[in-house]
Amino acid sequence: MNPACFIKNAKLFRVAGTSCIRSVKNNSARMKIILTLMALFVVSQCLFGQTDTINNGNKKDTTRIVIGKKEIKIVDSDQGTDIKVREKQNKNSEERDTSDREFKNCKTKKFSGHWSGLDFGFNNLLNKNGSTSLNANEEFMSPNTNRSLGVSINFFQHSVELIGKNFGLVTGLGLEFNNYFFEHNNSITKDSLSVIIAKPYNNVHLDKSKLEATYLVVPLIFEFQFPGNVKRSKRFRIAAGIIGSLKLESHTKVLYSENGKSQKDKVHDDFNINFLRYGFTGRIGLNKISLYANYYPVSLFEKNKGPELYPISVGLSFSVW
Repeated sequence: MNPACFIKNAKLFRVAGTSCIRSVKNNSARMKIILTLMALFVVSQCLFGQTDTINNGNKKDTTRIVIGKKEIKIVDSDQGTDIKVREKQNKNSEERDTSDREFKNCKTKKFSGHWSGLDFGFNNLLNKNGSTSLNANEEFMSPNTNRSLGVSINFFQHSVELIGKNFGLVTGLGLEFNNYFFEHNNSITKDSLSVIIAKPYNNVHLDKSKLEATYLVVPLIFEFQFPGNVKRSKRFRIAAGIIGSLKLESHTKVLYSENGKSQKDKVHDDFNINFLRYGFTGRIGLNKISLYANYYPVSLFEKNKGPELYPISVGLSFSVW
């Protein structure tokens, strides 16, 4: 775990947590998940303290962690991560020794992956034949790809060194907000058999009609950085792996005008969207920017409860460290 990542993303996590809690306030089981994550984040903030130093022109992030009678000092730089441990000093001491004389070196992990940050992408749907041109009975789900945006807030990351400082495994946590704006003049609803069907808006011009689904995501990604003889910020990287997702909330939102008045229809429902799913991700990047593509071989809707459609997304990822 990289504590500096928690601190740098504090505001982003609070915003995501607040939005998610409001949207799942009627579901106590999923509420507990969010509250647990927030509690862990608050505890981490109480434990971590961070300062920045500059040495030979290179900026270093220094984090101090106090756990029981131990004090841990973590220094992040382009050359790697140094971890030192010493006994906690007495708070009543007139002058605290801030040097490294009492610290003992621990094993250094030089590999650091790229997950923490923000993802911005465009969403689309494939039918069972792998085409974006949906069949007649699925056409009501056709997304307006120019507006169907997805945003991910990846607020926690842990890197595992496998081969030197160039190859490793990256995992973490994130919140994913997916929007599917309908191309046609409709929304969606359930019929008498609880199957997803179109909800038409005849003779009304829709300003906005979309389906939104929010997920908690956990990645398991292998990342290779090259060449290894340059500092981390100047290495190219390629990465591939699996993303697991747990749906937290879903709703539809329709904005339109009727009799000169603005109207809004917003419906919170599970809409037969699969609660659990997994997908494949591929990423390539340099410095703090990556191009990514995600594909989910799990249908958006439960079997026989809606059209058989598979989500895909392509976009840019911005790392924060």
